Amino acid sequence: MWLSVAMSVCALAAGGAEIRPLSRMTIVPGERATALEQNAAQLLVERLRSRGVADVCIANAESTAPGEILVYLGTPERHERLAALCRTEGIPLPGKKDPGAEGFILETIKSKPNVLLAAGVDERGVLYAAGEILRQCQDTDAGVGFPATLDIRTAPAFRLRGTEVGQGATITELTHSRPWTDEEWRRVVLDYALAGANSFALGYGGPTVRDHFEFLKSYGLDTLISVGPNTGSGPPEWQATEAIGRKGYLCLSVPEARQSILDAWEKTAPNSPDFDYVRFYSGDGGGCECEKCAPYGRKYIEMCADIASIILKYHPKTKFFATNQKLDNAGDQAIFDYLNAEPRRWLTALCYGPGSNAMGWQPGRRQDHRMDLFNYPAFGPMDRYVREIVHQLPPSQSVVFFTDLTHWVYSEYGLVDIMLGPDRNGDVPPPWGRWVYERHPDPAMYQVYDRRTFHARPRNYYNVFQDTMRYGEGDLTYSEGHHDQFNQWMWQRLLWDPHKSLDDVVGEYARTWFGPEAAPLMAKAILQLEQNLSTPIADNAGVDAYYSMVKEAGTKIPEANMKKNYLWRQHMQRAALDKYIQSRLRNQTQRQKDVEDLINTALRQGDTSPVIARAQAMLDADIETDEMKRLKNEAAKLGEESDAIFGVRNEGYFNLNQDFVGLAWIRKQLDVAASASPEQQRELLRRIVQYEDPGPGGFYDDAGDPSRSPHLVYGWTFSETDVSDSNRLSQRTMAHTRDEKQGVTFEYNDLDPAAKYKVRFTFVRPRYLERYADKQPQKTQSIYADDKLLAKGVELPEWDAKSLEYDLPEEATRDGRLQLRLEKSAGVGEGTPSQVEVWRNTGGWGTLVSEVWLIKRP
Repeated sequence: MWLSVAMSVCALAAGGAEIRPLSRMTIVPGERATALEQNAAQLLVERLRSRGVADVCIANAESTAPGEILVYLGTPERHERLAALCRTEGIPLPGKKDPGAEGFILETIKSKPNVLLAAGVDERGVLYAAGEILRQCQDTDAGVGFPATLDIRTAPAFRLRGTEVGQGATITELTHSRPWTDEEWRRVVLDYALAGANSFALGYGGPTVRDHFEFLKSYGLDTLISVGPNTGSGPPEWQATEAIGRKGYLCLSVPEARQSILDAWEKTAPNSPDFDYVRFYSGDGGGCECEKCAPYGRKYIEMCADIASIILKYHPKTKFFATNQKLDNAGDQAIFDYLNAEPRRWLTALCYGPGSNAMGWQPGRRQDHRMDLFNYPAFGPMDRYVREIVHQLPPSQSVVFFTDLTHWVYSEYGLVDIMLGPDRNGDVPPPWGRWVYERHPDPAMYQVYDRRTFHARPRNYYNVFQDTMRYGEGDLTYSEGHHDQFNQWMWQRLLWDPHKSLDDVVGEYARTWFGPEAAPLMAKAILQLEQNLSTPIADNAGVDAYYSMVKEAGTKIPEANMKKNYLWRQHMQRAALDKYIQSRLRNQTQRQKDVEDLINTALRQGDTSPVIARAQAMLDADIETDEMKRLKNEAAKLGEESDAIFGVRNEGYFNLNQDFVGLAWIRKQLDVAASASPEQQRELLRRIVQYEDPGPGGFYDDAGDPSRSPHLVYGWTFSETDVSDSNRLSQRTMAHTRDEKQGVTFEYNDLDPAAKYKVRFTFVRPRYLERYADKQPQKTQSIYADDKLLAKGVELPEWDAKSLEYDLPEEATRDGRLQLRLEKSAGVGEGTPSQVEVWRNTGGWGTLVSEVWLIKRP
């Protein structure tokens, strides 16, 4: 009830209340204010001054000057004047039932309109009241404005609300950004705390962890560390079979290895800070896939209990979270059975995050799935398994989330760039459950931008929140940098009030960070950015719309705000880079057409020699127009500014030299043709312009594109490709199988029984990262026409694609039908279950093909 009332009142304050200039504010803390309350008051003063309210101070004042706002800030039990004013004005004192724990009230006294009561239910409530005061401030060119009246009574809806803060090692390296100062790290922490966060994850060990711990405690905030319970070092025979072959993890089935980890904790735990929460992660990285540890969930949870008992000897108030990340069904059940066998009071909650969903096929995560739950699936695959976990847990444990909000692709709720493949049992989700995976990134954007690029996904994450969070006690989200700032900030506001509409939360964000005049445009721009991520960019008018909205919004941001507004600069960088990518793609597409038109004309006229040099010259011409160079320079300048202001910039700027359409492949054919005989020249040129043409009565399949491979009956898009950009687009993607007995298979009907046929394949295999290469022995495969061996042990070229042709035996097509089938080589995808698991997890394939032509021979 109060939550709904608070929502409507907040909206009114944000959009309907009279706004007056804020020239002077005096903060009056309680007579017995704690250090935490005093820190909240000081933070409010510092933030107001940073926004241009020069005359703001903390004082013990009773009278006010004209235009001054007097804010009584604190908890009523330690602020006698605040409590007295509440009683005099008939305002119910805030408490744990009204509005709720960690809540606050903000109310303007009717008889004294220059007096604002900011009463927290507890110390944290005082901090959050300060945050609401700051959100109510409105930056304008004339200075800061503030509502003439406020009447807000609100408290958070979830017990745990938080995230982890940092620049992120990978994205900082990609963007060449300067490192944050410690003060900048603290500023971001407080940004989220003022938005409602109460808990923050810290690294374990390192020179700044204790300092960061003390800083968080100075504002009454909780701390969390994440721990791999099988992290350790030792001899080779102790090493774990980690899911993707990472080092630094031990097998918990080796008694000596297990004991060495416990011994290390006995040395470490006495000297560590009193962290509020310890989260034990079960995988990604960590865990052990070996047969002795199966099901790993049992070994894992027992080790967590033993480590927790050590920590509790020295830190008796610490609470513990377990996870089921990257476990299989048996591993999950082992945890549930352990928890239900007897009371396990050391464990507070099970954490649900990436790889936790036994109904989810996001790439690189679960190895098997709970197919039984697709019967009566409730709200669907994002909802149903969380409900199952709640059902399985004993009453003493709950669910806490650690949602991945940081990656726009290849992640827990990211856009998916591949066709779903079967799990180790051969299962795929039912057709109605695949919509989650049918939201694809624009290919050109995906080629330029890293997983951690600056982005916002308001609609998607709002829906994820509503589907999942109803089953838990809160969320300590996952982050790998500051590029996800909108996503993280929105999540904290929804954890405070899950009933906020999408428009309300996006609008509040835009007002908070860009000011009231720019807010409507920036809110639309943020929603447009999300839409642009998955809309084919070549003809997407939203790219221009996003650029124009952000550009215009910049003219409406007050000058004082604009000088330090790195977020607007990040949006403007993204807008300029998106326009550049769109133009580059369009220009390359037109260049390809122009070259192909030139070649077609030459082939019709019969004189091909002169055209080769002309086509090469066309390809050599600068693809960048003056407008594209302007956009790139604009992004560079904005990146330098955002880096100087806050150590952030867009990594896409450093990755723009992309071949989106395969011009390098055309150039390679032209270079070969230049020194070939006239007859060979014509054939090479014809191949450029009629590449996919299988001739009369023939068929072509682009095996890596399910929509363009009508004859593919078995196989899935390959998800770990790392091949040369000088290959054609259709050569860069593939259909594959893994350890299945059946390889990639194509079937043809209605062939000409009297005709002779040949088949042409395009093969290429990826170049693996060094840490994966020794786990990927496959280099060859065999080819069958029906059941007849066509070619055995055909080697697939690494990196650069190659075409191979084979004449088909007449008996294979005499009945008007044909099955073309690939077969994996001996030893590939074989071994112990753990060896096969690691092989699959690191991109293993059994058979692989990019393209197939079935050609009718003359």
